[in-house]
Amino acid sequence: MPSMPTSVRIAGFILLALLIYFVGSAVFRTPVEEPASADSVADASTERAVPQVIVTSARTELHTIFATLKGSTEPDREVTVRSETMGTVINARIAEGQAVSRGTVLCGLDVESRAARIAEAEASVASAQLDYDAARQLEEKGWTTSNNAAAAKAVLDRAEAGLAAAKIEINKTRITAPFDGVFETRLAERGDFLSVGAACGRVVDLDPIIVAVDATENQLTAINPETPVDVELATGIQTTGRVRYIARTASAQTRTFRVEIEIPNPDNAIAAGLTASVRVGLGDAPAVLMTPASLVLHDDGRVGVRFVDASDTVQFTEVSVVDDAPDGIWVTGIPEGARLLTAGQDFLREGVKVSPQRGTER
Repeated sequence: MPSMPTSVRIAGFILLALLIYFVGSAVFRTPVEEPASADSVADASTERAVPQVIVTSARTELHTIFATLKGSTEPDREVTVRSETMGTVINARIAEGQAVSRGTVLCGLDVESRAARIAEAEASVASAQLDYDAARQLEEKGWTTSNNAAAAKAVLDRAEAGLAAAKIEINKTRITAPFDGVFETRLAERGDFLSVGAACGRVVDLDPIIVAVDATENQLTAINPETPVDVELATGIQTTGRVRYIARTASAQTRTFRVEIEIPNPDNAIAAGLTASVRVGLGDAPAVLMTPASLVLHDDGRVGVRFVDASDTVQFTEVSVVDDAPDGIWVTGIPEGARLLTAGQDFLREGVKVSPQRGTER
């Protein structure tokens, strides 16, 4: 085998030396990193995973719970006034909405034939009275028997009964208000013919005005008839009333009990049919005063608050708003001593570890 030329061998040694130099330089220039300790890795991970939150301690106090019952105003009394005899309406002067007193004529019927019957009955009474007086005088003188005087007395009694019936009939032509109130609706005008039982109009009594509400069985036990209740009407009127009636039988449809609250209304300022809210105290219960901004809506639709438990874990609890206050709302359902989230509660979920920072106490 022929020998390799000297120049080629020299070039090969030079190339090998250069390769060894560059590899060694690269190795010795690279710094050796110390392995991170397990504690430092855990600390860095914790700083990135655990958010800081502001919390306030919930302070539970006994607070009177109120229930707001919805209802409407109603007249104390209302009646449709009807005719008790037949006739044509000749008097219809009372206007709708006018205040009336008991006995005010609402519809007057014609009295022509009835007036004639009264005149006839009065004449019969006068004639029968003369016959009876004569028979009694004859009996006293012994010129006739007592039977004749008794028969004359019976005729007189029949005549007087006929006169009374005629007067009653003519009185029926005056259809009057049965009580003080408001002539709400006119149902017969001048010239209308009314038969027996036909309607003249509707009268309502608005003093007092009645607020009727429906109460559940739990609310019913808390209603005290001796305690005045607050009432707010849709017109903005705020007043107080007294409970005058509590039903002892529940409605078959709603399973609620009718409750009536009586409110003085001397000037008829409160109309019937207005929506009304009645505030009834249901007793004392442990509640927390908090800001409405702390309320959250859970994914399942429940309204509640998020708080931090003893292990610094976010939890959710459903609450019930029981009352309003100038500086917040009163709610029940918050565990005693819970630390409420006051910021960022909408972005945290149950089970998340947090780093709580103390805020203003509630």
